[in-house]
Amino acid sequence: MGTEMETKNLIYHELSRMEAFRLLSECYFLPNPGLSDTLNSLELHLENVGTSAANCVRHMSKVTENGQNLESLKVDFAKLFVGPYQLLAAPYGSVYLDNGRTLMGNSTIDVENRYREEGLNTAKDFKDAPDHITAELEFMYYLIFREIEAFSNSDMEKAIGFVQKQKYFIENHLLAWVPEFVGNIIENADTLFYQNLAKATQTFLLENYQVICSTLDSGHLNS
Repeated sequence: MGTEMETKNLIYHELSRMEAFRLLSECYFLPNPGLSDTLNSLELHLENVGTSAANCVRHMSKVTENGQNLESLKVDFAKLFVGPYQLLAAPYGSVYLDNGRTLMGNSTIDVENRYREEGLNTAKDFKDAPDHITAELEFMYYLIFREIEAFSNSDMEKAIGFVQKQKYFIENHLLAWVPEFVGNIIENADTLFYQNLAKATQTFLLENYQVICSTLDSGHLNS
């Protein structure tokens, strides 16, 4: 009975961790009237996994109550991530990881290879460039989904394999460039919303990395 309860707790935890990646990714799209619902769900899932990033999302929710400030968020979004002139917080990994701060460099090719290994078609499965922050966060969602699927089928070796893939991707991609990216957001954002989104992203990624490393060090999945 105890093992069955531990299994349910683990799946519950991992489902929330998975959903948090998806919802965090949505926060990097152009703000829309459904943003408040996204934030409420994100805060709930972050609380379920026990991360302090939930506090940042709480502050984000205050900014978007009753659909207020949506236009100012759109202006800030465009200034930070779109241009038209200088990108103050370029949301592409290759800008930070490749020499010459260029788009679609060697790091992007590695990202594409990781997606392809999992049978994902970047043109079809991702809404932006392969190394856009939204695509990379969505890929973590997908890897956790596959981990849960394997664990539910009692294929522990396969489940651990997907945890190892999560570790590689966070280590070599997200945590390799997101700290500089979120620093640019905090420095240049006009709204508390995006400053808190940056902090939530950094905190959530670092805490995920610790959880993943401890899971692999223990040699098995546990809650």
